[in-house]
Amino acid sequence: MSSPPNPPRPASTYRVQLTPDFGFAQVAEIAGYLRDLGVSHVYLSPILQATPESRHGYDVTDHSRIREEFGGATGFREMAQQLAAQDLGIVVDIVPNHMNTVNAQFWSVLKEGPASPYASWFDIDWVDGKVALPVLGDDTPPVVDGDVLRYHEHAFPHPGHYRLVDWREGPGYRRFFDVSSLIGLRVEDPSVLFATHEVIFWLLDEGLVDGLRVDHPDGLADPRGYLERLRARAGSAWTVVEKILIGPERLPDDWACDGTTGYEVLNRVNGLFVDPAGKQPLIRLFTELTGQPAEYRPVMAQAKQEVLDLFFGAEVDRLAKATSCDPAAVRELLAAMPVYRAYVVPGEPPPPLAVETVELAAASCSPAVRPLVQEVLYGSAEAIVRFQQACGPVMAKGVEDTALYRWFPLACLNEVGGEPDVFGVPVEEFHEFCAGLPPYTMTTLSTHDTKRSEDVRARLSVLSEMPGEWAAAVAEWSAQVSFDPHLDYLAWQNLMAAWPISAERFTDFLLKAAREAKTAISWVNPDPGYERRLRAFAEAAVRLPIGGFTERVDPYAMSNSLGAKLVQLMMPGVPDVYQGNETTDFSLVDPDNRRPVTFPRKPETSWDSAKLLVTTQALRLRRRLGGAAAYLPLHAEGARADHVIAFARAATDTATNLTPWPETTDVWAGAAPESDAWGRDTTDGDFGARAAAGGDGQVRGEADGGPGVRATAALGADSGAGAAADADRGAGAADADPRAGAAVRDDAPQPARVDAGHRAQPADGYRPRRADEDEVRIDAGHGPPPAGKHHVRADAGDGAPPAGEHGARAGAGQSARASGEHDVRAGAGQLDQAAGEHQLQGVAEGRARAVAEAGVRPRAVVVATRLPVRLAAEGGWGATTLTLPAGTWRDLLTGALFTGRIPLAHLLGQYPVSLLERHDL
Repeated sequence: MSSPPNPPRPASTYRVQLTPDFGFAQVAEIAGYLRDLGVSHVYLSPILQATPESRHGYDVTDHSRIREEFGGATGFREMAQQLAAQDLGIVVDIVPNHMNTVNAQFWSVLKEGPASPYASWFDIDWVDGKVALPVLGDDTPPVVDGDVLRYHEHAFPHPGHYRLVDWREGPGYRRFFDVSSLIGLRVEDPSVLFATHEVIFWLLDEGLVDGLRVDHPDGLADPRGYLERLRARAGSAWTVVEKILIGPERLPDDWACDGTTGYEVLNRVNGLFVDPAGKQPLIRLFTELTGQPAEYRPVMAQAKQEVLDLFFGAEVDRLAKATSCDPAAVRELLAAMPVYRAYVVPGEPPPPLAVETVELAAASCSPAVRPLVQEVLYGSAEAIVRFQQACGPVMAKGVEDTALYRWFPLACLNEVGGEPDVFGVPVEEFHEFCAGLPPYTMTTLSTHDTKRSEDVRARLSVLSEMPGEWAAAVAEWSAQVSFDPHLDYLAWQNLMAAWPISAERFTDFLLKAAREAKTAISWVNPDPGYERRLRAFAEAAVRLPIGGFTERVDPYAMSNSLGAKLVQLMMPGVPDVYQGNETTDFSLVDPDNRRPVTFPRKPETSWDSAKLLVTTQALRLRRRLGGAAAYLPLHAEGARADHVIAFARAATDTATNLTPWPETTDVWAGAAPESDAWGRDTTDGDFGARAAAGGDGQVRGEADGGPGVRATAALGADSGAGAAADADRGAGAADADPRAGAAVRDDAPQPARVDAGHRAQPADGYRPRRADEDEVRIDAGHGPPPAGKHHVRADAGDGAPPAGEHGARAGAGQSARASGEHDVRAGAGQLDQAAGEHQLQGVAEGRARAVAEAGVRPRAVVVATRLPVRLAAEGGWGATTLTLPAGTWRDLLTGALFTGRIPLAHLLGQYPVSLLERHDL
């Protein structure tokens, strides 16, 4: 079989939820709309044959067929042709971890037992040659019907190699979380992998599919091995994994994929628009209303312990047997694990980070877990794998589906992979995060699994800035209608943020929230009386004048919504737009967020119009810009500077022929993998240097002395550095502004900022580093460099390095420096020099020429408003300004032209965001 073609990597994707009512023909009909929107690829939910009535497709029943309800193979091919005619590619969602128990292969296993040719397909725990099936729910006896044994809607071969047990018991096979109707597949077996992926490989071979989204890799026995085999067969097809990363956790470097589906991005973008000052008032309000603890972690720990007792008895017993440990110790360690997987591979020494993670979890447990720790790190293959496969379900059910419905001072923080006690993400931290992102990871704000849509979260974020007003409103509503203290406060938040919402939709959300919280009812323990009262509460609540408060919030929520959308669409990675979210969408948790979407999206409000404009212009710009553009943080100056998040993206001329970078350094700066467009030099020193021209190019070279040098300069092609000039042009008017001792004129070199040195990155907040790494990094958007390298890192305007570093950094903003640093910066403004610093006077003319010749140019600038309520209270932007990279910039939202140093009040006038493209290239 020929190798699959090398498909283009997406510039952006648009997620479509396929249903029996919206199949391939309907996707083909919206091809022109999606093209005009600016996306490059349509991202489809699972396409293989599933149960006929399935609305999601993750319950595959036949891997050899494309789903008939969507149009089958013929319909898929016709859709692909229609999309290709509009220059749109296809990304498909694949489900390697599990399939529905109603399928021909499992029927053969139930009938023939371990002798079945398909016995190796499934992860089964055989007991006396039989597998336990948890289906019994009453005293009704099964009935023999010819060769079939029937029990209610269930059918089994008669006789067979199975035993029916109570539905509350765990099954005799690995399942997806606690869903016994989804049985785990053994894709670690190559024959199973190819049998379950044959249609996907055919689509890749024919060039009908360009990329893959891999569902739930944490459930696999060997996700690393699976991804290696997938890449070997699928070639260079763009591949992202639904991997939920918690806090500082990073995607393993040795996973053969382009990144994740973006939950870690979602939570950090969301955090940019949350005011940390609201944390204590909102937690105080929450505890007063609900009686819950003020700390989240104990609630999370208790929830995980409860779900282990409720759902995972079979998994615990199986792991206890594999490790020869007490089941109580197994439950204790699983409940303490802070992540979805520890990444230990049988037969290999466990990675230091995995050891640290498990040991840290064990430190909070009793001494009884010590033998278990040894087994899950160094024991048998079954012990190692079973433990990791159990961690994910416990996190998913204990945190996502329990704790997040119990502890909710600010519900916009209660997202998949989120930490609801972490209020706000500082701008500098966000820039650091973006600098470490792989260039083709997916970014997102809404998915089919998010607890709330991005615009619901935008409204809720506003509450962090006005906790007093919010508390007063909740008190007023609660005085009129109340129900359950554990649920009411969550109800008020979601009612306000999803307004207007029908009583039926609101009731459905509250029923799901109550069942997930498990404090009064649950999916397995219903209470008809409680549910009747809940419905009455929902019907009464929607009749209250909640909309008045929502109207008060909406101007600020619109600012948050547009800001988050623009940042997500323009930051490093491949941005995904979930269906319908190019305009406002006020959906709650699934299935509410999987409701049908009407195309084309037509604006009904000014917020809709603005969001559609921002989305369209950003997506179109991303297609012009290319995939792996460099990321350059920008920093405002003035009293309101903390109210803005700004960065530039720099395109790369991949035709430039450049000298290889010395082996002593490793560079990731956004250049596409196919070629490297950095200007590079050699030097006597050990570390790299980088010169970045704000308008006409960007170069990496090395300094003559050893410590690296970075120059980030808004320079003309042939001009030297060290001179600073600025053209403050708003609406076309230019004013001379003499600064840093240089006369300013329109055609003068633009402001230069030079920093020298290697900055040892302080305890990388996002990827715990090995102790022997001496890392100083240069990056503007790629993934982590290999451990053990001597890296230079240059960020365009980060915070100060730690005292004592021989660091110099040129940023697009100012940073305070600790005494003892050998740090020089010539900035677009006054040049401050602390005691002990040595000024670097300039960059050689040859370097400046190399800047232009390197072909890396800032082509786009993104500016978004943060914390709009507090900004308004402070009187607006005042004299706060932002210095743009050299050149003339057109705002794609307003058409205005800008250069130089711009007052933010002028730049962010009509919209609370600005998207600028270099106009004079």
